[in-house]
Amino acid sequence: MEKLIIYKKSRELLKKIYLLTEHKENMRKDYALKDQIRRSAISVVLNIAEGYGRGVKHFKNYLKISVGSVNEVIATLSIIEDIYQINTMELKNDYGILARQISAFSNSFPTS
Repeated sequence: MEKLIIYKKSRELLKKIYLLTEHKENMRKDYALKDQIRRSAISVVLNIAEGYGRGVKHFKNYLKISVGSVNEVIATLSIIEDIYQINTMELKNDYGILARQISAFSNSFPTS
């Protein structure tokens, strides 16, 4: 699992989410929004990890769930931009790339 690029990238991006929500004064105090985006970003990592230990069919399902969590992170980043005027474009782009990478990886498995 540690060798998977999507796993490594999801962990790197999770760290950026934590830094964003901890170092921006307004975000630090918005417990609901901070918790929501952190849980979504954690879900990306954990679904990749959990699916890795299962068969291909189940792994593909966990990867789909991961992509859903990526979309949730992107939506929450847009909310952060709207409410706090914090530029999250780079993170949204990085998560968009990750979603495409996860999908491409999932599609590389043979269909059963």
